[in-house]
Amino acid sequence: MTDVYETAEQPDLIATHYLTSIEDVTEHLRAASRLGLGVRVRSYLEADDEEEALTEHWEVELFTSSPVSEGEPGE
Repeated sequence: MTDVYETAEQPDLIATHYLTSIEDVTEHLRAASRLGLGVRVRSYLEADDEEEALTEHWEVELFTSSPVSEGEPGE
C-alpha cells in the first residue's frame, strides 16, 4: 500500500487546535465546513496525575482544502 503523503500533494496546514471537549470539536468542524476548509481530527488519551485516570483530548488540524483526495481508500 502506498502512503497518501508520498503520492499526493498535501494542502497547506493553517492551524492545529488541541481541544478537551467534543462540543469544541463539533464547533470547530462546523466552522471549517462553513469556510470550506479541510480538517483532520485525531483523538488521544492523557493521564491525569491528580485523579490517576485517562482523559480524552482531540487534535483538530485545519487545511486549505481536504487532506484526502477523491478516489482514495476510505471514501
